[in-house]
Amino acid sequence: MAEDIKQGESFEFQAEIKKLLNILSHSLYTHKEVFLRELISNASDALTKMRYYSLSNPDYEGKDLPLEIHIDVDEKNKILTISDTGIGMTRDEVVQNVGTIAKSGSLEFIANLSEQARKDSNIIGQFGVGFYSVFMVADEVRIRTRSYNKDEPACEWHSDGTGKYFLNPVEKEKRGTDIVVHLKEDEKEYTDKSRIQSIIKKYSNFVSFPIMVCGERANQITAIWKEPKKNITDEQYNEFYKFISNTEDTPLFRLHTSAEAPIQFSSILYCPSMNYETYGFKKLEHGLQLYSNKILIQSDCKMLLPEYLRFIRGVVDSADIPLNISRETFQDNRMIQKMKGILVKQIITLLQELDKNEKEKYETFWRQFGRILKEGVHFDFENRDPLAQLLRFNSSQCADASGLVSLKEYVGRMKPEQKEIYYITAVNRDTIEKSPYLEIFRKKEVEVLYLTDPNDEFILSGLHEFEQKPIRSADQANLDLLKDGDKKIVDVSEEPQNYEEIFKHLLKTVKVTLADRVMDVKESSRLVDSPCCLVNPDGVPSVHVQKLIQMMDSNYKISKKIMEINRKNRMIQNLSRMNENPSCQPLIEKIVHQLFENALMQDGVVFDPTSMVPRLNELMEELTKAVLGEGKKIII
Repeated sequence: MAEDIKQGESFEFQAEIKKLLNILSHSLYTHKEVFLRELISNASDALTKMRYYSLSNPDYEGKDLPLEIHIDVDEKNKILTISDTGIGMTRDEVVQNVGTIAKSGSLEFIANLSEQARKDSNIIGQFGVGFYSVFMVADEVRIRTRSYNKDEPACEWHSDGTGKYFLNPVEKEKRGTDIVVHLKEDEKEYTDKSRIQSIIKKYSNFVSFPIMVCGERANQITAIWKEPKKNITDEQYNEFYKFISNTEDTPLFRLHTSAEAPIQFSSILYCPSMNYETYGFKKLEHGLQLYSNKILIQSDCKMLLPEYLRFIRGVVDSADIPLNISRETFQDNRMIQKMKGILVKQIITLLQELDKNEKEKYETFWRQFGRILKEGVHFDFENRDPLAQLLRFNSSQCADASGLVSLKEYVGRMKPEQKEIYYITAVNRDTIEKSPYLEIFRKKEVEVLYLTDPNDEFILSGLHEFEQKPIRSADQANLDLLKDGDKKIVDVSEEPQNYEEIFKHLLKTVKVTLADRVMDVKESSRLVDSPCCLVNPDGVPSVHVQKLIQMMDSNYKISKKIMEINRKNRMIQNLSRMNENPSCQPLIEKIVHQLFENALMQDGVVFDPTSMVPRLNELMEELTKAVLGEGKKIII
């Protein structure tokens, strides 16, 4: 011990208090470095009290003293000193404040600390609790303090944190409190100036009073979230963003706000200008910086925002948060949930305002973070409707793949007789444009949303409807679009003689040929040019969703589909005529299987090519023979 403990008025720690001190100094805090946060917080509290007192009381000790915190080190003797010019303490206040825990003999309190996750929150912020964290790093601690009251003498408290603590009169010229920490042998790092500065930057950078470390100010950044918005310039906002995000980027937008009820807090939230997830980087780590009275509590508080807002950066400060005794976890998550609900609604409201008033900026935001934001439609039921308003998609009405359409815009363009919102899914716009499912939509000039994000269909299928309009995939069998019966406008003048009967015969042949591969075979009312397509029965996910499921579960089998045949297609007409000749049946079977697998490939379904390739070779052989006149002559 650097100094012998002077004999004076002594207090003996009881056995249970020794246990309590052991918990406080060895088990309560996750990181030892937080002891400095606690001591600075106490010093800040003392300075705040002094400032308020000075506003209404003209006569007090040390009127000319600046309100500051000073930290000095003695590396040789391993001594760290934290001084403030705050309100100070009298001898009785030292006993009451520093001795709060020492005077408490509650075994129940100790049990709660050790057995129930240390849930007591009533004494958080009291000098006695945070102060005792210093014994994680100290062999001995001395408190020398002088009250703002001119009539009160200075006194000294000192202890090694084990058996006793002592109170003695002491000479101290200036008002305030000095905490002299005699560090343990292996805690010499806390006499390193740069180490102290880094701890201050992490936890106490926004303390309102200057923190001087060896004569140099360590806290240079102002807690601008506590300032009126009208007093803060764009440059200050941007510089603050760069500080908290450790980047040189300029944010896309910001939200500086406060709330009074049901919980009081202030916050500044930022949206970055770039989403690094889209460039192959790992998933963004989310979490706001949580402060209590400008003191950092958690640097990544994930409970304050949902996962789909993980791109938001910023700080939230509230003195109302019920913290546990170590100020590292929360006592009452309900309060955090209330804050979360307010913050989410504030962000959504801001995005709605951007969408309405700054469309170009909103589209810039969507291209960067829309893929993340849309997750909220799937998971946040409470905010599903306003989030649905913010969704954007490419569509058949867009000139190219860069175009964006909202669901509201889509509904506003719907034809009077259109009752459903339609979408189609594929890997890119070019693939979608070649899809046979679009033929009827083009013919009827009905807009279709183009989904190229693998998650889009999950989101829209979970949404079910928008503004009371059902949302349907274009590859579903029974669409409202088809109910008017496209067969009524079929031009029968170009059909072969007796085509109605021979086409029905072909449908039966195809159904028998593909009996184990399809659910049914029907005449199509959606196809205009293509010979056939595969559609999903109602209630079955689209093939795109099924492929995603199959990627996660190799045992999952793609559901059987309904094959629709286009009676107007010239090849189908020829095939119908061939089907009337029994000698053509082997060739027809090969063609039918090939048509089925062609339709699968258009849907992007990968299957075993070992049967398809020999069949294609056989069909090409038949074709070359027919051209050369070497094949059997088929009479139809």
